Amino acid sequence: MPDFSYENLGICYWNGTLGPFVVGIVGVGSGLNALMDIIYDEIFREFLPEMKLVAVSNVNDGDDIDSLIEINIPVYDTCEIMLELHPDINLIVEMTGSQQSISWLRNLLPDSISLIDHREVVFFCGLHDMALVKGHFKSNLDQQRTLMQFIMDEVREDIFLLDKAGMIVDCNRIICERSGLRRMELVGKPCWYAARLRDGSCFCDKLDPVCPFHKTLESGRKEETLVTRVNKDGLLQYYRLYAYPILDLQSNMSHVMVMHRDITKRTYSEKHQHQRDKLTIIGEMSTYLAHEIRNPLFAIGGFANSLFKSPSLSEKDREKAQILVEETKRLDKMLTSMLNFSRPSHILGKEVNLLAVSQSAAELMSIGYGRNGYDIEVSSAPHLPNVFGDEDALKQCVINLIKNGIEAMPGGGRILLNLDLDSDYVVLEVTDTGLGMNEHEQDRVFNPFYSTKEAGDGLGLAMIKKIIEEHGGKVELMSRSGQGTTVSLFLPPALDLRVD
Repeated sequence: MPDFSYENLGICYWNGTLGPFVVGIVGVGSGLNALMDIIYDEIFREFLPEMKLVAVSNVNDGDDIDSLIEINIPVYDTCEIMLELHPDINLIVEMTGSQQSISWLRNLLPDSISLIDHREVVFFCGLHDMALVKGHFKSNLDQQRTLMQFIMDEVREDIFLLDKAGMIVDCNRIICERSGLRRMELVGKPCWYAARLRDGSCFCDKLDPVCPFHKTLESGRKEETLVTRVNKDGLLQYYRLYAYPILDLQSNMSHVMVMHRDITKRTYSEKHQHQRDKLTIIGEMSTYLAHEIRNPLFAIGGFANSLFKSPSLSEKDREKAQILVEETKRLDKMLTSMLNFSRPSHILGKEVNLLAVSQSAAELMSIGYGRNGYDIEVSSAPHLPNVFGDEDALKQCVINLIKNGIEAMPGGGRILLNLDLDSDYVVLEVTDTGLGMNEHEQDRVFNPFYSTKEAGDGLGLAMIKKIIEEHGGKVELMSRSGQGTTVSLFLPPALDLRVD
């Protein structure tokens, strides 16, 4: 089979520098309009050298020459007159259809003038039709490309078109906006160069091994995965990544489309519902435990305590009895925590000065820890409204947050309580300079019975979240490993909840 690759097509006679052709037409045939399009339409410059029509001759009565008259092309009776008055003509197109005319022209024309007869004009007509078809398809393709680009640009998810090496071939507008770079500046760069979180911080600093791009290259199918990221404020973000194979005409994968979808809001909502379901189960289980376990546990604790106080026990047996007493107390404490967590809190409805509550909690904790290298400070924006709720419950939440901060800074450190207004909420931020949390710990920190401490029932933050939500508020956590943690309590002002 012949090799028609571009490297083996040889050298075309017309290399883009030949011309222009000064054209004279002899006779007017059915291909005149097509020939006129070829001469005057710029789309044909892609295929042919420049052509300039200067004159027409040998026109018969009844021939349609309106198009020639409109553009002021002179018409002559004979070819001789036309050549005499236009010596710059270097191409004659014969359209009479007469073999005698063709023979006569070949004898008449010098070597400097080329001749195309009516039989060869059919190739111009074919070229004309192909160019029109190409123009139609090009216009349709441009419309489809514009439509697809518009659709991609309106999609709020990040969309990358990557080659098989992970380099950007194209991307949508949201990527350019978040990265602050133009589309052409991103083409040819690795995808991680442009990938951003919603706040503009970097999504990754290399082609992440967990990205479904790699799996799609191997499988040739759509792949997806869930990843977590921490934004510049320390808030945990959830993203679903998708990769789709793009096939060429031979059904071979030529590109991969990768999409980043931010599902943070939906994930938090699902987790919240999941936690509510867990609480329902814990409530039912706690009722059963209270009935089935607490009574025998109370009896075991009583007998163990009596045994521990018995004067007839040896020191070794007394140590064993002490272990029984301590373990029954620990089980009772855990059972009490479960019962308290599962029961709805009774919010005492009154106005509470959150600044005063925070100062009181900070003063209380400073008494025990202030001399051990812990600096607890309170700051506040002026003229904050009161909140509506249970002062004792809110104070316990603040104390627990301060305690968590102290436990995260075993060598001492600074805890700042800052109060401010944020939209429709009074916000208390408790910030420590401790160990911080990684993405895995942030993902689970509000789950009941999960704890980052080696010992503990894990109900601390979960209980705080429960109490604040029962006050009509919400809790947010921001943290980075080694950079401390901020827990924010959002509480509605009292004026929003006061009943007339």
